[in-house]
Amino acid sequence: MKILKIIGIAILSLLLIAVIAVSVMSPSAHMERSIVVNAPPAAVFQQLASFENFNKWSPWAKMDPEAKQVIEGPEVGIGAKMSWDGPETGKGSQWTVEYEENKRVKNAMAFDGMEGQIFAEFVLEEVPEGTKVVWTYDSDVSETGYGNASMTKLFNAFVLEGMLGKQYEEGLASLKQIVESTPTPEPALTEEVPAVEEEDTNNE
Repeated sequence: MKILKIIGIAILSLLLIAVIAVSVMSPSAHMERSIVVNAPPAAVFQQLASFENFNKWSPWAKMDPEAKQVIEGPEVGIGAKMSWDGPETGKGSQWTVEYEENKRVKNAMAFDGMEGQIFAEFVLEEVPEGTKVVWTYDSDVSETGYGNASMTKLFNAFVLEGMLGKQYEEGLASLKQIVESTPTPEPALTEEVPAVEEEDTNNE
């Protein structure tokens, strides 16, 4: 009985330590990764703004090919939305909340079991080598109850930079490969047609 009591006290102590540790964790988190793509911003942006195109290079589409996805709303822009449910990626959704063509697109996200405000944003910057793409992740659970915020805090503390950061890097590398292997359409050349002078019929 004494041994069981000691084990019980030890378990309770560990739980108390875990509760305290989670409570002092920062309620917000930020992570970002970037890459330079040898292509103009417009060519890169069309792969980021459309959820149909997003799935062509997304690391999660490759990780969970059996996931069921639903895309709704406009093709691009505010209100475009994608939901998924898969054995590897779980259940969640993301939708566009801010949109500047060829410059930036910001998506809000929701995952089962995680609460708070979660956003992913793509920011494009034209550079001499082409286009710099910055992909960010931001979350804030400061206005969420402790119980609901705990999973998000633990994710931010132990998974964000390691697992998610690596997935961001893999996704950006795939994005770069797809964009750079897709020919950029040349602007159409318009042939100038010489003006035809009208005959002066007043002198006839």
